[in-house]
Amino acid sequence: MNLQTAVKALTIRFGASMAALELGENAALSIPAPLLHGEAVETFSLPEGEAQWFDSILTVSNENSLMGAAVIKNAGRLETPLRQLYGQVIDLCLEKKMHLHRVWNFVPRINEDDQGLERYRQFNIGRWLAFESRFGKDLRSFMPAASAVGIPGEDFVLYFKAGRSQPIYFENPSQVPAYHYPSDYGPRPPGFARGVIVQEPDQRTAWLSGTASIEGHRSIGQGDWHTQFRTTMHNMEIMFERMEVPEAMRRSSAPITREFKCYIRHAEELSLIKEWFEEQTGAEEHQVRYLLADICRAELDLEIEGSVSGFC
Repeated sequence: MNLQTAVKALTIRFGASMAALELGENAALSIPAPLLHGEAVETFSLPEGEAQWFDSILTVSNENSLMGAAVIKNAGRLETPLRQLYGQVIDLCLEKKMHLHRVWNFVPRINEDDQGLERYRQFNIGRWLAFESRFGKDLRSFMPAASAVGIPGEDFVLYFKAGRSQPIYFENPSQVPAYHYPSDYGPRPPGFARGVIVQEPDQRTAWLSGTASIEGHRSIGQGDWHTQFRTTMHNMEIMFERMEVPEAMRRSSAPITREFKCYIRHAEELSLIKEWFEEQTGAEEHQVRYLLADICRAELDLEIEGSVSGFC
């Protein structure tokens, strides 16, 4: 831990040549996820924020909110370093009496086997064990909204948002909760909620986790981009309805804030996915980032996440 530094925001830069964390006028995280279309920089403003290092985690916090980011340089298996990192994130939240709302994970070579186990499954083991060691049998009650996609290189990258408000957790009735997946998907299941609602002092926010073409626990539409897109959008609609985000709010640009990320495995998908997504949602250019990334399931080509803020 070191001295606190006054900052106003955490900025995330996509399309970087390498992962990096810097503390200057603002706290800044660079991620080597190629940007296919949209704004390169995502900014999370924290009025009266203070930045501080906790081991490898750079945090920015104020009275009601906590954000943090980390870059872990690791060429080997992921279970142990990810268990340690997630344990530190959870401990920070507990120490500051904050609740974990949303986590973004960027896993190097996510679909590759490493010493007999897929790296995404290694990541899931580490994350699960960190929650289990802090919360025991109740661990599922503390799992945030999340996404996990693949990036090149060897650096694992994470950033997260937490706050004083207790989130309300949501699942999709057409999908098995990720934390209840059968052992076919690895020694430990993925540890996240499909979505959360957070009521903060100045606004209400719906965080939609990374959403893909899955029904029950099975992938749908392998090799068929259109089927994957339609199934993904159907799952998103179900979740927004369950989180009681009014249809007008999730399809109109005012007076709310909407932000989406579309993760695409193959760059040649961009024009079709962009056309379909904008037609389906009415999203404007500044509201969507399209990133080239591997999806956590090797047979899938698309994942979409989002947030809607400012509704009652």
